[in-house]
Amino acid sequence: MRLRLIYHSQIQPPALPENAGLDLRAIKAVLQRLEELGVSWEIVDVLTWSTQELTNLYLEAILPTARRKYQVRQVFGSKRRAGFLFGREVPALLVYESEGQYPVDVYPHRAGGRTVTIRAFLEDLLRTLRKAPLTVANREAGRALAERMDRLREKIGPVGVRVVELIREGRRR
Repeated sequence: MRLRLIYHSQIQPPALPENAGLDLRAIKAVLQRLEELGVSWEIVDVLTWSTQELTNLYLEAILPTARRKYQVRQVFGSKRRAGFLFGREVPALLVYESEGQYPVDVYPHRAGGRTVTIRAFLEDLLRTLRKAPLTVANREAGRALAERMDRLREKIGPVGVRVVELIREGRRR
């Protein structure tokens, strides 16, 4: 997972529900804790960006909203002017899959009548990833088992399929 925080360094975010809990130092601290758990991140200052560059990024950021069924138009703008606050008065957090080119999620957004802020998402992600080490340890144990089985298969002779593929196939059935 990769995170990009989009903000303008010269504009103080106004007291809007979308900006609740938005303290850059506290956000950086949470991001650093997430980095220790394997999440990469960057902070992008849009101070020198043109309006067109920011609009293009906004259009990329709203891609996941149709699939995930939440609203961002009035979070980052208004009914008449979509996205004019994006990255300026309302900082944005874009969530990417590890190697993905386009975001799979954007924060803040409105889902089911409530606003999910950047801070709320990051703290929830941190809690989730702190619980995940058991899962990661299980994956590592499974990977070690697959490697051991590959070595045994080499002694037996070629089967034509790697053990990992056999395990994946077995999980599908």
